Amino acid sequence: MKASTLLSQIKADIKKYHDLLPDPKYKPGDDSVESIISGYNQENFRKIMDSKYEGLEEDINKKDLDDFKRRIDYFFSIYAPDEVEFREFIKLISIYLSFIAKKPLHPPGIVFDNGKKVYKKGSHFICTGKNIFLKDKESLCRYCVAENEE
Repeated sequence: MKASTLLSQIKADIKKYHDLLPDPKYKPGDDSVESIISGYNQENFRKIMDSKYEGLEEDINKKDLDDFKRRIDYFFSIYAPDEVEFREFIKLISIYLSFIAKKPLHPPGIVFDNGKKVYKKGSHFICTGKNIFLKDKESLCRYCVAENEE
């Protein structure tokens, strides 16, 4: 499958989730992980909706794409089994980030409760926890562009 075809499918499928997006107003002082991730998802939703298909002729590995989707389903089956619409929304955003935009699954600048973080260094994205998170058999980190911190 070509990246342009995948983007077209994502764009068509994600439209129906527009109403799931919270009010985009910035809340001063809210630097919680949930707020930062929510903002990142909103930003990428807008990028998907504004995107063009030109120049996206890279071949997407169907086996990797299917495995990626399965891993998201696995994660949600454990942590949010009743959140079907949210799962599908996050799946589309995550596919876009990993296979089209080549951006990290978590927003650069985020610092997790355990002190691990994602940041940009030059043209590279770095995740200080990737080597730990990859130990989880079903980790999505395998598909994230962020590199391990050296």
